[in-house]
Amino acid sequence: MIRVICVRHGETEWNKAHRLQGQSEVALVASGIAQARAAGLYVRGQNPTAGYVSPLKRTHATFAEFGLGFQPVELPGLIEQNLGHWEGMKTAAAKIEYAELYKSWKKGEGTPPGGEAPDSVVERMKAAFCQIVCSAAELAPTGSVDTDYDLRTVVLVSHGTSTKALLEGLGLIDRSNVISLTAAAISVVDVPLHGGPLSSSLPKGGAEVEGGPEAEAQIIRNLSDEEIVAYAKLRMYNLSPEVLAGP
Repeated sequence: MIRVICVRHGETEWNKAHRLQGQSEVALVASGIAQARAAGLYVRGQNPTAGYVSPLKRTHATFAEFGLGFQPVELPGLIEQNLGHWEGMKTAAAKIEYAELYKSWKKGEGTPPGGEAPDSVVERMKAAFCQIVCSAAELAPTGSVDTDYDLRTVVLVSHGTSTKALLEGLGLIDRSNVISLTAAAISVVDVPLHGGPLSSSLPKGGAEVEGGPEAEAQIIRNLSDEEIVAYAKLRMYNLSPEVLAGP
């Protein structure tokens, strides 16, 4: 089974100022660095062996705080939605000036003026996710703190809107019925290698493959994008790093 740990970047200057940032380059603030470091407590416990980030520096900076000992791969498809004329605009102002369009955008339907269409975000995020899952065939399975069997685990750092677009594109959430992802929040998607049920009462949870790791790797290499989307299961959504950091 493949596990993909999806992390939103830590808090930035514009997050604190309640400005829409999209693809603008905005640095993490001290609180964002602390959030990323706290998220790293969970990430390291999952023993990932590969990492992916968007081209924006705030995702690179977030990944660096995980302390994994390896460098991530930059994937253009993981970038945040281009918000066009909204980038740099105060969120409160956008809600007033573009009231109906803003509501539609939050549902994953409306396109910001001069920005990227929501369907485009979904498709490129799904394509990047499927690429990441197939690449896991070349990774060695590692132990996880919450399963009794090894997983091929990767971590990706992306953005709030684009990560929600991915999860909706995988059929795992309805964006109109979930809260926004908080800074450095963790969501986890498991991709078993079949479409059947998984059970915690089974020795390997229904995730075993006959023939060992190499047989499993070959199955992963042969997965179609349609199969990956169909098999994906949401294990966790929007875990705040503050919960991990403790008092």
